[in-house]
Amino acid sequence: MGNDKILILDDEQIVVDAITKNLSRRNYEIYSGKDGKEGLALYHEVNPILIILDLRMPVMDGVEFLRKINLSPSDSCSVIVLTGHGSDEEMERCFELGISAFLRKPFNIYELLGIVSHSIALKKVEKELRSYRDHLEELVEKRTIELQATNDMLQKEIVERTNAEVLATRSLRDKEVLLREIHHRVKNNLQIVSSLLDLQTKYIKDPETLDMFKDSQNRLKTMALLHEKLYQSDNMAEIDFAKYLTNLLDHLYRSYCIDTSCILMTTDIDKATIGLDTAVPCGLIVNELVSNSLKHAFKGQQGGQLNVHLHKLDDGRFKLTVSDTGVGLPDGIDLKNSKTLGLRLVNALVIEQLEGTLEFDTNNGTSFWIVFRELKYTTRGTKDGR
Repeated sequence: MGNDKILILDDEQIVVDAITKNLSRRNYEIYSGKDGKEGLALYHEVNPILIILDLRMPVMDGVEFLRKINLSPSDSCSVIVLTGHGSDEEMERCFELGISAFLRKPFNIYELLGIVSHSIALKKVEKELRSYRDHLEELVEKRTIELQATNDMLQKEIVERTNAEVLATRSLRDKEVLLREIHHRVKNNLQIVSSLLDLQTKYIKDPETLDMFKDSQNRLKTMALLHEKLYQSDNMAEIDFAKYLTNLLDHLYRSYCIDTSCILMTTDIDKATIGLDTAVPCGLIVNELVSNSLKHAFKGQQGGQLNVHLHKLDDGRFKLTVSDTGVGLPDGIDLKNSKTLGLRLVNALVIEQLEGTLEFDTNNGTSFWIVFRELKYTTRGTKDGR
């Protein structure tokens, strides 16, 4: 297997030479170009795992280059942007186009080397996780077929009812062990990505970028906690959602180092068990809304109160309420077109995933009300919320 390939695009040859010299010592395979047009040809030719990109270049600048390659989360390539003149708007646009890091010139070469190393490591882990995810259903189906074939053969060979019941119990136990192993491995892989993000944050100086990484870590923790609860539970199909939410809220308080004597949290959560398909989006919604309150709601205040309520209504639906006594949201905010990823994510999860309703009020702080039904999957790929 060859060395990792890195593509450097910068019209300043002295910058290219300095980066090449230091990266070559670490056995990376280096390619370089002086503008985005050369970069496009090299990108398709060498298929690099990492691109170090200058924004201001002749012929084709860095932003146009990013548009051309059209990065997506599933791509096997990361991009680090270097610039001496990048504005906040350009930085935001670059992150929207899929870059993983942003470093201003003049930069510290050791800081760049650290970001390069961790970006490549993270991309390799992401590739492994995608491969695991893509093959997971195939492996489960294959294992299920094997178990069914074994069960069919045993049923033909065994006549006595007692032996048939013993074999059926053993088969069920095998499937349960397999499901527990799947949830355990998913949780471990999510924790690996979270740890890599934590390592990455040690090289990030920009507070906004640091917040983005921390938000991503909390989202991963939210999903990992669900899988942890499932493989620890006696019921592999449903989760004790009240206990899960309590653990999630405790984690968020610790994550943001909140003084509980200043910001009081009250919870009123009905005991309920729900399936993973509903628990994942609901957990992410609570993560986003509570994180948003802890980070922004109480700025300039001595303290306040944060409330999280979950009740099951008479018609079988659930009502989730997250409210605070903070400074409130800006006037005229549109959740669907919000500038913050968190609020857009909440809106998408409620409408598209839970197929529920979302209302909010900014009088005397901020309150969100979400009403939804537990999603039932009757057949593969078919949702039935009734």
